[in-house]
Amino acid sequence: MKVSIVVPCYNEENRIKPFLTSLIQFSKDNLKSYEIIVVNDGSKDKTLDVLKEFSKDIKLISYEKNKGKGGAVREGVLSSIGEKVLFIDADGSIQPDEMPKMLEKLDSYDVVVGDRASKDSDVNAIALRNITGKLFNFYVNVLFGYKTWDNLCGFKGFKKEIAKDLFTDLIAYGWIFDVELFYKIHKKNYTLYKLPIKWVHKGDSKIKLLDPFKMFFQLIKLRMKL
Repeated sequence: MKVSIVVPCYNEENRIKPFLTSLIQFSKDNLKSYEIIVVNDGSKDKTLDVLKEFSKDIKLISYEKNKGKGGAVREGVLSSIGEKVLFIDADGSIQPDEMPKMLEKLDSYDVVVGDRASKDSDVNAIALRNITGKLFNFYVNVLFGYKTWDNLCGFKGFKKEIAKDLFTDLIAYGWIFDVELFYKIHKKNYTLYKLPIKWVHKGDSKIKLLDPFKMFFQLIKLRMKL
């Protein structure tokens, strides 16, 4: 198995069907060997019912209690068997046709991350979210001692052994798990490539306007644990 694609989802009954349909078709047409692992992170709506419609094309992991995005991605990564492992958001903000660029770079790097802050990225986002995002990333850079201007992009890929290492002892199961990943990547001197991508803001985001400010306090706790 060459590629494992992990899709974490929580209360995505309205968006997961068109995204999975696109992801499955693209993978069939463009990837020689792959698996799609969808993790239903304790959804309270009809997400699980929708996912069951795709049972022939996906590996479904589902549990009742919500763990958080980091916990969901961890479940998918630890069950993966691909030589390359990536995760991608279920909302369709990043389309499957971005995957080949990431997979190609994973031939040369341990980790490849989508970077919306790159000057070569094509990003459609609301202005206020850009401002809060910049403040959040500046705070993370100061607190954790590394320089990354897009910590939370939901599109990251890893070589198999690197993915297992980073996620096995994951501390942060919520939104800030990406920050923990970057910290460990730099600490362990894994090679990292920041990939310019096309990204489109989708309404009904799971990250609400004030969440970055709540994360500030969560980040302090994480930094102390690390």
